[in-house]
Amino acid sequence: MSTSTTTSIRIIIAENHRIVAHSIAALLNTRHNIEVYGIALNGNELLKMLDKNKPDIVLMDINMPEMNGVEATKAIDERMPWVRVIALTKVDQGVFVKKMFKAGARGFVSKNSPPEDLFSAIEAVHNGKTFCCQTTVNGFIKDESQNESGQKPEKKAAVTKCELDIIKLISEGFLTREIAEKTFTSEKTVERHKTNIMKKFNLRNTAQLVKMAVEQGWIYY
Repeated sequence: MSTSTTTSIRIIIAENHRIVAHSIAALLNTRHNIEVYGIALNGNELLKMLDKNKPDIVLMDINMPEMNGVEATKAIDERMPWVRVIALTKVDQGVFVKKMFKAGARGFVSKNSPPEDLFSAIEAVHNGKTFCCQTTVNGFIKDESQNESGQKPEKKAAVTKCELDIIKLISEGFLTREIAEKTFTSEKTVERHKTNIMKKFNLRNTAQLVKMAVEQGWIYY
């Protein structure tokens, strides 16, 4: 994409929205010391790309199909620890910050941040440091304060694996019949689980269910 130089920082963008990905690439290409190697639309595509290209940094979205950003980051950390990951995402709640850094990310930048934050993150991570933008830090502090004060109780421990599987499939838009097929159960069983989930967490509709699942870090939306 941009002309290679001996001092360029080589970057691959993992982002499933093509327009967003190309906008990020165009922004990065305004800097003479950055070279965009390519764009991957999901985690699986990214890992295949990494087998052929050796970037310094991957800019990683969290919400991607097939393999999400947390899973892809963990895979990179295990297989190619010399490749440094910076999360670049609109999902910047504290729970996702923790998940990404635990998976091996070196930086975290919200898509709501100014462009200079992204350039600062790239420079810091390339130099072996870690980086977290102020927008994300502020959100993380707020989330942690809510947890400590009891305003946002932890709900994850109360959900079963079967319920979690159904929550994930509901969030992906699958119908009751399709969920029953995927979980090898009956439609009646799926509806019973869904009703139990709604009662357990005092939810009124699917939108509230998805919102809660995102807040708790069960799904990436």
